[in-house]
Amino acid sequence: MIEKIKEFFRNLFGINSQSYLEAPKNVMPQNEILHTNNMESQNKYNEFQEQIKIITDQEKEKALKLQNDYKAGVIEEEDLSNEDFDILSNLYESQIKNTKQSIEDYRKKILNIQTKLAQNN
Repeated sequence: MIEKIKEFFRNLFGINSQSYLEAPKNVMPQNEILHTNNMESQNKYNEFQEQIKIITDQEKEKALKLQNDYKAGVIEEEDLSNEDFDILSNLYESQIKNTKQSIEDYRKKILNIQTKLAQNN
């Protein structure tokens, strides 16, 4: 029955079953194209991340060395250049920010635990 309905519509719209074209066999499927493009962009992103990481690590090592020297009393505040002072200030600010965020995360965890305990009792 379904074949008769299909044949009716083919005849109605002038579509022969022989008029269908086959897709070329050498064309890469869309999902492979997306996968290839995705891999290329991921490789570029990874290379970029590595370049940034090296620069950041060097700057961070310098800042941490300055911090250790300052804490140990090897360097005084007057001995620091403006650039070193800015680097050290930024390091301290980022450490303070990370500490505040960590405290806030722990506070939220404690509140969640308290809430769960209150609900269970």
